[in-house]
Amino acid sequence: MAFVTIRIKGTEGYSRTALDKERIVVGRASASDLPIKHTSVSREHVALIRIANGSTEQWAVEDLGSSNGVWVGAEKLETSGRRTLAENDIIKAGKARLTFHSGSLADAEAEAAIILEGAEDAAALTRRRGVDDPPEAIPCHACAGWMSIAHRTAGDNMDCPRCGAANPVPELVDA
Repeated sequence: MAFVTIRIKGTEGYSRTALDKERIVVGRASASDLPIKHTSVSREHVALIRIANGSTEQWAVEDLGSSNGVWVGAEKLETSGRRTLAENDIIKAGKARLTFHSGSLADAEAEAAIILEGAEDAAALTRRRGVDDPPEAIPCHACAGWMSIAHRTAGDNMDCPRCGAANPVPELVDA
């Protein structure tokens, strides 16, 4: 079952939500299937729609007449326009960024748990970048907050700016 990763531009953290209905309305209204409490998001901003295509599952995004518009990557959707989604497409709705994933949410969470476990072992200095990981950043093994490792060398130790825990800088390899 597909899922989306939700980030709000200018804030830390993210959440993930499984796309478990045929049509999911994203908006500021609490009655939305996927509420995002931010003033830049319309009450009913965008819909994610499952498209049955034989044995395969496809998803599309549709602008619901939002005031700020909907973008998929660099392409702006026409009002009431629809576009099919591909893996890692980023849907922009106001300050919200929804990254579409066609895989399983459970598999992605299991991968994230393995990554965090591996970061605890100072000898494990290689880490696969997850599908949602920001470039040149790692999660702290103690608090899971992201920290920049730009301009650091694999094997260096770095203290987390949030909790102070020591973290070895791994060599990052793409997933």
